[in-house]
Amino acid sequence: MKAITNWFQNSFSPALAKFSNMKYMLALRDGMIITVPFTIFGSIFMILANLPIPGWTELVAPYQARLQSAVSVTFGILAVIVAIGMSHEMAKLNKIDTLTGTAIGVSAFLLCMLNDKFQIDPATLGTDGMFTAIIVSIISSEIVAFFIRRHIVITLPDSVPPAVASSFVALIPACASLGFFWIIRVLFNVKINAVIQAIFSPLVSGLNSFWGVEFALFLTLILWTVGIHGNNVLGAVASPVYTYFLTANIKQVSKGIAPTHITADGFLDFGMNIGGTGAILALVICCLLFAKSKRYKQLAKLGAIPSVFEISEPIMFGFPVVLNPTLAIPFIAIPMVLQGITYFLMKAHIIGMVIAQVPWTTPIFINGYLITGGDWRAPVWQLIELIIAVAVYLPFFKVLDKAAYKQENAEATEADYAEKSEKAEKTNKSFNGNT
Repeated sequence: MKAITNWFQNSFSPALAKFSNMKYMLALRDGMIITVPFTIFGSIFMILANLPIPGWTELVAPYQARLQSAVSVTFGILAVIVAIGMSHEMAKLNKIDTLTGTAIGVSAFLLCMLNDKFQIDPATLGTDGMFTAIIVSIISSEIVAFFIRRHIVITLPDSVPPAVASSFVALIPACASLGFFWIIRVLFNVKINAVIQAIFSPLVSGLNSFWGVEFALFLTLILWTVGIHGNNVLGAVASPVYTYFLTANIKQVSKGIAPTHITADGFLDFGMNIGGTGAILALVICCLLFAKSKRYKQLAKLGAIPSVFEISEPIMFGFPVVLNPTLAIPFIAIPMVLQGITYFLMKAHIIGMVIAQVPWTTPIFINGYLITGGDWRAPVWQLIELIIAVAVYLPFFKVLDKAAYKQENAEATEADYAEKSEKAEKTNKSFNGNT
C-alpha cells in the first residue's frame, strides 16, 4: 500500500494536478457554475407542476402553462447560458476584455446553431446545444486571443474615448472568429452541432451506463484516498454530462414523458454524497455514537454540522480520511455499492429518477425528496443507505478509535507518572532543605 501511495503522490498526482489546472479544465469547471441558479429556479417550478399528490395535477392544470414558462426560460436556453459562462471564463483566462470575449463567444455559438434555413432554431438552445456551447466558446476565445496577442487589431489615438477604442480593437478578432464559424456552418454547410454531439456521444453513453458511472466513482474516490480532490479532477469532465441528463429528464417530464436518464445531476446524492463525498455522514455518526477516544469525540462535534450540509472537508482532512489505509476500503466500497443499487432501483422504477436540482448543501432526505419530484421512497432509501453505510464504516472506525484511545491512555499515564515524579522530586528537595 505504501508503494502504491508513493507512486500516486510522486508520479500520478503531479500529472493529474497539471491536468486539472489546464486552462480549459478551469474554464469548464468555473464556466458551468453559472447554470446553477437557473437550473434551481427552473427546478422549483418543475416540482410545483408535478408534485405526486392525489388531485394535484387537476388543481394546477389551469396554471400549467405559467409554471412551465419558468422551465422553458431556464432549461430551454441552457446552452446559451453555458456559452455565456464559458466565453466569460475563457476571456478571463486569456486576459482579454471579458465583455468583448463573452459577446463574440455567444454570437459564434448562435451562428453554429443555425438550422437548414440558416435561421436560429430556439429548440436547439437547450440541452441539445450544450456541448457545442462549450467547444465553440473555447475555440472562439482562442481565435480572439491569437489576434490580440499579436496586435493584429485596429488601434486609435489616445484621444478617442476608451469605449470606442475597445470596440475597434475587437473588430478584427471578432470578424475572424465569427467568419471562421460562418465559413464552416454556412459556406460549407457543416452541421457543427451534430458533429460535436457525435464526438461526445461515447462519453454521454458511458456516463449513462452502470459501469460508466461506477468507473467514474472509483476514479474520484481513489484519488481522494491519496490526497487529490477527485471531485475537481473528474467533475470538470463529468459535470456537463450529468447536467445534460438532468435537462433532458426535465424536458421529457415537461412534455408528459417519463424520464430516461438515471445518472442525471443529483443521482450521486444517493450514496456518494451522503454528508459529502464518500458518505462521510456515516463516519460522523460512528464518531458521535461509538467513539471512546477524546480525539474522535471532539472531531465529531466539529464535523457534524458541516456534514449535515454536505460539506465533508473537516472530516476528510481532520480525521483524516485521505492517506488513511484503514478507511480506504469502506470509503471506496460504500458509495460504489450504494450507487450501484440505486441505479437498478431507479431502472426498475422503484425510486423516481432525478427531475430537479437543489443547492448542493441541501441536507440528506430533503434533497432526495425534492430532486425526484416529491417521491417519498427516495428519502426512505437514503435512510436505509445511511444505516448500511454506518454499519460498514463501524468496524473500521473501531480499529482507529481503539488505537487512539489506547494512545491517549498511554499519554495520560505517562503524564501522570511525570507529574508524580516531579512532585516527589520537589518533596525531596524541600525535605533536604529543611534538614
